[in-house]
Amino acid sequence: MRAGFPLEAEVDRAHPGARLLVPSSVLVELDGLTKSLTPGALAARALAARYAVVATTARGDDGVLEAAAREGAWVATADRELRRRVAIRGLTALVPRDRHRLEAIAPRPPARRRAVPSPSSRSGSGNG
Repeated sequence: MRAGFPLEAEVDRAHPGARLLVPSSVLVELDGLTKSLTPGALAARALAARYAVVATTARGDDGVLEAAAREGAWVATADRELRRRVAIRGLTALVPRDRHRLEAIAPRPPARRRAVPSPSSRSGSGNG
C-alpha cells in the first residue's frame, strides 16, 4: 500500500468491524527487504508492526494464503498473482482501485458443468 493510503478506513468501509492481521511470513519478507534497504520497506514494516501477527508455517504468499484460509480472512493485495490464488481458494481479496479506495473482489462461484451422457445412454435401451 502507498504512503498516505487510508488503509484502516478503507478496510472498515469494505468490511465493517474487520480486524487487520499480518501473517508472520509477511514480516519475514519485510525484514529481509528492510535489511537490503529496499525503498518503502521500512515504512511497510512499521505499518505491519501496528497489527496482530498470525503465525504461519509457510513462507511468502503461501503463508498469506495459509493464514487467510485458517482465519477466514480477506487478503489485501495489489499483486495480481496473489489475487488469483486467493480466488482459487474461495477467499475474498481487497484490491486498490485508485489512490484512496479498496474494492472487495469476492470469489466467483464455480461454473456449472453440464452432464455429458455416456455412450450407452445415448443409444436408448441398448437392446437394438
